[in-house]
Amino acid sequence: MHDIVQQAARNPATPVAAAASLVSHPSMLIRWALAERTDLPQESYALLAEDSMPAVRSEVAANPAIGEPLMRALAADRAAGVAADLARNPRVPLDVLTRLARVTRIGSALLPRIAAASPAELAEAAASADARVRRLVAERRDLAPELRDALAADPDASVVKAVAPHPGLPEVLLRAMVARHGVRVLARVAADPEAPPALLEDLALHDPPVRRALRAIAAHPRATAAALLPCLAEERARPAVARHPALDPAVLAGLLADADHEVARAAAANPALPVVVMTALIADGPRPAARSGVRGI
Repeated sequence: MHDIVQQAARNPATPVAAAASLVSHPSMLIRWALAERTDLPQESYALLAEDSMPAVRSEVAANPAIGEPLMRALAADRAAGVAADLARNPRVPLDVLTRLARVTRIGSALLPRIAAASPAELAEAAASADARVRRLVAERRDLAPELRDALAADPDASVVKAVAPHPGLPEVLLRAMVARHGVRVLARVAADPEAPPALLEDLALHDPPVRRALRAIAAHPRATAAALLPCLAEERARPAVARHPALDPAVLAGLLADADHEVARAAAANPALPVVVMTALIADGPRPAARSGVRGI
């Protein structure tokens, strides 16, 4: 019976009045299911926001149906996960979000509220004295060039890391990022979709090597043969290198005998493999078993 009530609480076809009658149910699982609904009265959400279980309050915090007063109240909740879920609410007020960024770990993903922010709101947040707020803006990939370039020159490495993969950044800014922040931003600069081939070659030869940067270069469509060669030193980058069409044919042919079967398979499937090598592979490949002489086999 408990499972049936729980599913009914979650079912959007359950009448709102019937669902709302369960907000004080003794089962946390049923209250949690209710907190997912987007059609309850604000009074019901307010009761769930005071639930003794943080999981229920977190579900309420993430619910876009709750009103602004309740969001502001939940911003003061210090239970693990509640503030982070509120920050991911697409309707959270921007001033609340910026306060949350200063007191909780939000992560590096683009938040829905930032994705929907207006140019004026983005400019305001990007001008914040707190790098954690500026970093939220830097996660967007459609910033105006002047705002993008200003964030690329930010003195805080976390902001620069966030904006580094933004398309359209000129090479001079990408190189300045590396010169200013070094290994802290190298991998993100290498992940920029428009990073020039010469820059990728320099990043691949960086001393000390940055493994995440090598993995990004190995999969980068602009990587050259010179940039790919150092990536073979990173074990996790080797399959991507073997798949890359810019890899030197001689090196590619050598990977066919690699001890890592994933690398060897990737090399065999690479269209840049010389035709003569492909022909030899097929000629030397496994033969089909001889047909049995037994009738019916």
